Amino acid sequence: MPHAPDLSGRALDGRYELHAVIGEGTFGRVYRGRDRRLARAVAVKVIKPWWAEDPEWVRSFELEAQLLARVSDPGIVQIFDVGHAEEGLYYVAELVEGESLADRLRRGPLAAAEARGIAEQLCRALTRAHAQRVIHRDIKPANVLISAEGRVKVGDFGVARLAEGSTDGAGATIVGTPRYMAPEQARGKSTGPATDVYGVGIVLYEMLAGHPPFTEKSAVELALRHLNDPPPRLGARAPRALAEIVDRALAKKPEDRYQSAGAMADALAGATGAVAGEHARERAPAVTPRRSRGSRGSRGSRGSAPAGGKPGPAIAHATTAHATTTAATAAATAATATAVLDRAPADVDATRVRVPTIPRPDAAAPPHRRFNRGGPAAGILVLLAAAAVAVTLIATSGTDVRVPNLHGSRRAAITATLRRLDLKPAFGARHSAAASGSAVAQNPKAGRRVSAGTTVRVVLSDGPPPVPVPPLVGQPGGQASTLLHGLGLNATLTAVPAPGVEQGIVTRESPAAGASLAPGSNVVLQVAEQPRWRALTSLSGTASGHSVPFRILGRQWRVVYSMGYQGICTFVFFCSGPSARVLHPAANTTVTQFDLGEGSGETQVFHSGPGLYQIAITPGSDTAQWSIHVEDYY
Repeated sequence: MPHAPDLSGRALDGRYELHAVIGEGTFGRVYRGRDRRLARAVAVKVIKPWWAEDPEWVRSFELEAQLLARVSDPGIVQIFDVGHAEEGLYYVAELVEGESLADRLRRGPLAAAEARGIAEQLCRALTRAHAQRVIHRDIKPANVLISAEGRVKVGDFGVARLAEGSTDGAGATIVGTPRYMAPEQARGKSTGPATDVYGVGIVLYEMLAGHPPFTEKSAVELALRHLNDPPPRLGARAPRALAEIVDRALAKKPEDRYQSAGAMADALAGATGAVAGEHARERAPAVTPRRSRGSRGSRGSRGSAPAGGKPGPAIAHATTAHATTTAATAAATAATATAVLDRAPADVDATRVRVPTIPRPDAAAPPHRRFNRGGPAAGILVLLAAAAVAVTLIATSGTDVRVPNLHGSRRAAITATLRRLDLKPAFGARHSAAASGSAVAQNPKAGRRVSAGTTVRVVLSDGPPPVPVPPLVGQPGGQASTLLHGLGLNATLTAVPAPGVEQGIVTRESPAAGASLAPGSNVVLQVAEQPRWRALTSLSGTASGHSVPFRILGRQWRVVYSMGYQGICTFVFFCSGPSARVLHPAANTTVTQFDLGEGSGETQVFHSGPGLYQIAITPGSDTAQWSIHVEDYY
C-alpha cells in the first residue's frame, strides 16, 4: 500500500491546524489539531489520498459523516465538521484527553469492578446511537476512549451503518475487526443492536481475562471460531455475575443475546453489588483457630490424684497454671479477632468472620487430654466458654464499617450495597456529563470508616446540564447547524420563502435564542430558499380600470400581459391602444407608465423594491382586449 504524507504543520482550509499524528487506521491518519475560528483543540482525521480517487467511496464518506452528526451523546466522540481540502477529505471531531482501552489493557487485565463500570458506560453510549438507528459494527478496545476523568467515549464509527439500511445486507461487504466480529458479521448477514452487544461482550471478556476469547492470527480462523466455538471459560478471577453477562452477550444467535445495549447496561448495573460482594469475600481474612496449650494438659498434670480423691500439691499447682494460661489465651484470641475486624473491608458482614473453636474434651482421648467433670476442670471449661462468648460478641457487634466506592453505580445497586453494610442511603441530584442516574459524588467518601447506621449521601447525575440555544438568525444555515452540533444539539433545516434575504441564511429558529434544551434536543432552523417568481394578482378587460392595491415583498417584480385589438385600427399605420400606469396608491403618485403592445406573454420588469403598488389601465381609441398578471420575486 502507498505511503500517505505526514501533514503535521499544515492548516486545512485555513482553519484547522494539524499539530501531530496521534493515531492511524486503514482509512486515514488522526491528528491533534486546533480550530482557529472557535479557538479549541480538536481531532482531525484526514483520509488517505487513494481512497478519495473512488467517487463512490467519497460519496459514502460524506453520507457517513452526516450519519455520525446525527448521534449526540456525552459517551460518543462528537463530529464537528467535514470538508474536502487540497490535502484531502477530512472530518473534525472532539479531542478526548486520556487513553484508549487498548492502551490500558497493555498494562494487564482490569479489576472486575472497573471492567464492569467501563462496559456499562460503553453500553449506555451505544444505546443513544441505536436510538438513532446507527450501528457501530466495530466495537473493540482501540475504539473505546477513556478520558482523564475516567469517562468512556466511543470513537471511530468508520464502518457504522443505519440499522436495516440499504447499504447493509447479505450482499454487503464484510466489515469490522475479526477478533471482535459477531457471527452474523462474519457471514455477511444484516447487523443490528445485538451485533454491538456481541462486541461489548468480547471487550468485557478481554478486560477480565487480559486477552480476547479467540486469538488466532488468520482472519478465516477467527471467523470460524466466532461462528462455531463457545468462548473459553473465564477463570476464577472473574465474578460469576459478570461471567454470566459475558456468556449471554456472546451467544451465537443474535436473538439469544441482550436485545439492546440498554438491556445489557441494566444487567451490568444490577451486578454492581454482586461484584463488590464477591471481591470483598476474596479479600476478607479469616481468623485462624488457635488451640490453647492448656487444653492439652501439662507434663505436670499427667500424674494421678492421691487416694483421697483431692489433687496433690503438684497437680493443684499445674491445674491453677493451666487455668491462668487458658484465660490469657482466650483474652489474646479476643484481641486478635478485634484486630482482624478492624482490618476487614467495610463491605464484609462482621458476622461472617470465623470465631475460633474451643477443642472439646473427648472421652476416648488419652488420660493426659481428659478433664475431670468437676472441680477445677469445670472452672476451666467455664472460663473457655466465656472467652468464646466474648470473641463471638466482639465479632458480631462491630460497628466500624468502611464506606464503599459508589461512583458510577445506579440507585438500586447503591441502595442494595449500603443496606447490606447496615448503612443508610440518601440521594440528591445535579447536572453532570455522566450517564443520567449514575452516582457522581458521595459523602462520606469511599474508604472512610463510619459507624453502622450512618447515612451516606449520594449525588446522582441528572444528565448533562441544559444547553442554551444561541442566536442564529442571520447566519448561514450550514454554519449554524455545525455550531448546534458542537453544543450537543441537533439541527433540522427547512427552506422557506424569505423576501429580501440571501439564499441559505437563517431567518428563524425554534425554539428561539435563549431557550434551554436538554442535550440531543432538536432546533428547527428556517433558511431562505432559492428566490423565484410568485403570482400576486391579475386583472383583465377592455375598458379602463384599476387593480386592487398589492404589496411587493421582493427587490424586483414584473407585469406579464397579453393584448389584442378588436376590429380595425383608426389609421392604417397607427393604432391607439391601452396604456398602464404604476401608482403609489397612498400618495396617488405615478411610479412609471408604459403602453400595452400587441401580443401575448409580454413582460415589464420593475426594480422599485418592496412597497404598496396599484396599476391603472387607460383604454386607447381603438377597442382592445387585455389581461395583466403581477408577479413578485423572492
